[in-house]
Amino acid sequence: MRVSARGVTARTFQALSTRNYRYFFTGQLVSVTGSWLQSTAQAWLILELTHSAFMLGLLVMVQFLPNLLLQPFGGVIADRFPKRTLLLFTQSSFAVVAGVLGVTVGLGIVRVWEVFLVVALFGFINVIDGPTRQSFVPEMVEEDQLPNAVALNSTVFNAARVVGPAMGGVLIATVGTALCFDLNAISYLAVLGALYLMHPDELHLQKKLSRRVAGTMAQIREGARYALRTPEVLLVMVLMLVVGTFSYNFSVLIPSLAKEGLHSGATTFGLLSASLGVGALLGALGVAYAGKAGVPALLAGCAVFGTFLALSGQAASLLPAMGLLTVTGAGMIVYSAMSNSIIQLYTPAALRGRVVALYLWVFMGTTPIGSPLTGLIEQAWGSRAAMAIGGFAALATAVGGSIWWSRRGHRRGDYAGSSGPLAEAPTA
Repeated sequence: MRVSARGVTARTFQALSTRNYRYFFTGQLVSVTGSWLQSTAQAWLILELTHSAFMLGLLVMVQFLPNLLLQPFGGVIADRFPKRTLLLFTQSSFAVVAGVLGVTVGLGIVRVWEVFLVVALFGFINVIDGPTRQSFVPEMVEEDQLPNAVALNSTVFNAARVVGPAMGGVLIATVGTALCFDLNAISYLAVLGALYLMHPDELHLQKKLSRRVAGTMAQIREGARYALRTPEVLLVMVLMLVVGTFSYNFSVLIPSLAKEGLHSGATTFGLLSASLGVGALLGALGVAYAGKAGVPALLAGCAVFGTFLALSGQAASLLPAMGLLTVTGAGMIVYSAMSNSIIQLYTPAALRGRVVALYLWVFMGTTPIGSPLTGLIEQAWGSRAAMAIGGFAALATAVGGSIWWSRRGHRRGDYAGSSGPLAEAPTA
């Protein structure tokens, strides 16, 4: 039994055997926890300042609007410059901005427009940080470890989703929001330290952009053409276009469920967010153990996520809502981890930054549209209707994607999921 448990653990965390990735994993675990602290605090802060779900949706829109406008250019930068150097810059910038917000909130002089300005700055920094950070993972690990490393990144994100909101709920209820922003600023020191400790000679550096590509727009078009002609990547993009717009608006849905649906406060908000994170963490560990990426798992995760998101919004009390959100989180992370893995694994190294940026463009760029829309739905019909609509959209998209993939699979007859060098897979 002991040997079996050791084998399961070794398989689940195999990418941590690589030193550079181990540093990165540890730094991210601390930093992303701080980011969830801030995300929880800023959502509650804007509700306290404005008492408006629409303003909360507008805040989320402002944070992600830079991704909608500029994300493809961030992918070009990620492919053009050393990723470790870029991350040192972006993570330092995040720390400064979070610290400024913490000081203004702590002094009691924060204004609504200042909160909007800070989250907009976070959005602009993330235009570069997002594709750089995600496309940096293949430079740290061997190709056969990449699916596991991508899943472990999801584990980091969702472990932080458990701890961050729970801590945030307690801190907000006891000492206020300012300390959440301060702790987030400090947390970036962990990832900066990890980047400094890395051994650059052990990184699998990617080749620079081909000289035949004329300019920035041509580079963006090259990445877009690859995404459009690769069915696995195209399917991920189309699914995320719908799910990102209607279903992934947790910064609006969860606070609204706590306040309007369950008539509770910050502690309930933290518990609901942590429940979503617990499920996501369990799902991420399952994906890490499986070590495979496939379209059937992508579609199944999307369907489970949509079904239980809709059901969660109909819960009449805290414990049923927490249970349903746990399953929602598991489905969500299977879907999102499969999305990320398929993008990473089916894209050649020279194009990875740009294709990841296009994925993030769809993922984050839909938020400025979906968040205010969700806020309006919540204000007009309530949190239960908003979560039902979001869940049904994800479920309907999964069903439609399954029908399309099934018909295409019968024509091609060559897909059964894989865990090998998928970046070399044939494209349409």
